[in-house]
Amino acid sequence: MTMHVDNWDPKTYLWILQECDVPYIPEVWSKLLKSYAKDPTRVTGMTIIGRYLGQMRLQQWRDYRWKDSDYLQKVALNKLESTMKASGYDAVEIAEAVAAQ
Repeated sequence: MTMHVDNWDPKTYLWILQECDVPYIPEVWSKLLKSYAKDPTRVTGMTIIGRYLGQMRLQQWRDYRWKDSDYLQKVALNKLESTMKASGYDAVEIAEAVAAQ
């Protein structure tokens, strides 16, 4: 069986995160992608997933499991909304930012 992971297509790696029982936090994945995949031609399918699994071992994430993914995504969106409100963004800008997540 050959496995292809496309770092830009969640359908190709979410099953791996589920099998490893780690949560999927799009914000963390995106940060790693921005950091390590500046040149997409040099990134293998396992580059980001390996780094992501390493991140999930850090203290702030290690107690969470796959089943916590939705909860953690809601927390991240609430944090984004709160930060944007505090910074004076209007409702339309906030809705656009939340939708982009």
